[in-house]
Amino acid sequence: MIGKKVIRLNEVDSTNNYAKGLVMHKEAEEGTVVLAYSQVIGRGYVKNNWESEAGKNLTFSLVLCPQFVKPANQFAISMAVALGIYDFISPLVGQVTIKWPNDIYVGNKKVCGMLIENMVQGDMISESIIGIGLNLNQEEFSPSIPNPVSLTHFTKIVYDIENCLMHLCFAIEKRYFLLKEKGIGPTYDDYVGHLYKKGEWAGYIANGHKFRGKIVGIDRIGRLLVENDSGGISTFNFKEIEYIN
Repeated sequence: MIGKKVIRLNEVDSTNNYAKGLVMHKEAEEGTVVLAYSQVIGRGYVKNNWESEAGKNLTFSLVLCPQFVKPANQFAISMAVALGIYDFISPLVGQVTIKWPNDIYVGNKKVCGMLIENMVQGDMISESIIGIGLNLNQEEFSPSIPNPVSLTHFTKIVYDIENCLMHLCFAIEKRYFLLKEKGIGPTYDDYVGHLYKKGEWAGYIANGHKFRGKIVGIDRIGRLLVENDSGGISTFNFKEIEYIN
């Protein structure tokens, strides 16, 4: 289903914007993929941009219709897709984790980012537009980006974009149907099990305050749970907490 229909674009401002236009005009069936070889304004969370050298990486958006997911549980979609990306990458390189909420890391470097835009109608999510940027073959990045890396950096392999797209779509589809058939439980357990820095004491900053903390999981709506050195557990939404080491 996912990737059965692929729209290939030589250049576009943002694949999420393009996919959103298809949805608005009812031209996107579930599983439609918009693949761009060059993305002029790759979009990250809120106002962040995603840098990608033209023709080097996998930059695409896919359309899902997860009407079985209640809006209150929408983070389940993010978990399922992040796990699909994890499943694709982990056989290729080691030390793969999911940095909350949905970046994919190899060691301490970011290899993949994701932006999800959910459209809610009443008590259901009618469509999800999921933008994914996976660094495959890019070897040089802007110094303004803190910690990017590509798969070829680790493996010295030049990856075929189309082949990677096919296998990544299949991996995401498996996780999507697992969520649909088995509910949130298995997806939640796997996601928490693969969290970056889980169970490790590290430095964080929240509300201007630096502290030592340990990630212990997430709650059911996707907020990060961090234990401090006094044994208390605090809950954080995205952008409310930062890793500092």
